[in-house]
Amino acid sequence: MIHPLALAMACVLFAAPAADAPPETLVQKQVDAYNAHNLNAFVACYGEGIEFRTMDGKVGPEKGLAALRKGYGDLFARFPELKVKVLNRICQGAFVIDQDLAEGMGPAPVTITAIYEIAGGKIIHVWFIQ
Repeated sequence: MIHPLALAMACVLFAAPAADAPPETLVQKQVDAYNAHNLNAFVACYGEGIEFRTMDGKVGPEKGLAALRKGYGDLFARFPELKVKVLNRICQGAFVIDQDLAEGMGPAPVTITAIYEIAGGKIIHVWFIQ
């Protein structure tokens, strides 16, 4: 039987932040879920019509929560040691820019920069700088 206190703590730790939470709180929540490979908590941070874009404006072929769940579920399964460490974070208005160090996908860490746009308490767009 699950202890009620443990269940309450899990709900607090992995619940999506309130719509009025600062954007950086939401982005940190999704980083924490990513590192824990908690797919449900990760997906809960994103809006229904989530789009991933490149800096030249191209929208990735995978759009929406179903594609997000499938893509990241496959990623977490393929790379069980995958983690990111936030190196730098800039917050301005509805945008959060993270420079991350990703480890666990190969022999050397990879630097990734992501720009998140938040609206209504959800991440609605992500741009990756390659």
